Amino acid sequence: MTLFGPVCAQFIEPSWRGGEMTSHAEWDVFTKAKFEPNSPDVAADDATITCSTSSAFLTSAGNIYSFQAPTFFQLDDTTEFTVRNIFIQIAALGSGVDVGSAKLITTNVAGETVSLSATKTFIASEEELTGENGGIGTFYGLQWDLTAMPISGGYTILFNATESSLSLGGVALDTSVDYVEIPAPQPLTVKSGGDEIEVRWFGSRQLQSSTNLASGWVEVPGSAGVNTITLPRANRATFFRLVQLTVTE
Repeated sequence: MTLFGPVCAQFIEPSWRGGEMTSHAEWDVFTKAKFEPNSPDVAADDATITCSTSSAFLTSAGNIYSFQAPTFFQLDDTTEFTVRNIFIQIAALGSGVDVGSAKLITTNVAGETVSLSATKTFIASEEELTGENGGIGTFYGLQWDLTAMPISGGYTILFNATESSLSLGGVALDTSVDYVEIPAPQPLTVKSGGDEIEVRWFGSRQLQSSTNLASGWVEVPGSAGVNTITLPRANRATFFRLVQLTVTE
């Protein structure tokens, strides 16, 4: 079933990832469907994600899914430094994530529990899925600017589906000591440098090029299954476009 398949696009890699006073955790395959915490399986961290929906189960691809009710999730983390920047990405299939209701729960310096909505939310990629069941694959970005109220210690992020039939395919969490805003990714960008050009895109798409639009388009070798490619600069104008990537299920 299409909703049980993987999401083919890739998470955004923040510019600060891997630097000092930063952390990164990522979940690609879940092993606990409900009531038990899932530890990161891509990047090591103490953070966990727990689903609290009783009808949830694991798909064959390691997604958390329920066709009976909306799924509710809790991400718990403990910081080892003062955090002013939290950025999470959510990959989902089927129904949507209610990003407007997502909350960061923490304790302020007065010992009071506070609930904070994301400072910025965006949809990084939204694509129709191939296969007889169809559906939509979506990548969400949520960021908190905590400059005015830095976090030290534990915190929780709550998020949930808008309705039933959401399949949670992955989550990425990045934090840093300083706030750096994440811009919403552009579908297709071309950057020129020297004798080469770099083409970047977001989503599971095939890159095609043309030097003469009247003659049609050809697939760019090596561009399937990736989101960036470096090409030699052509001696004439070159056009690029993205088309649906054919995925064999």
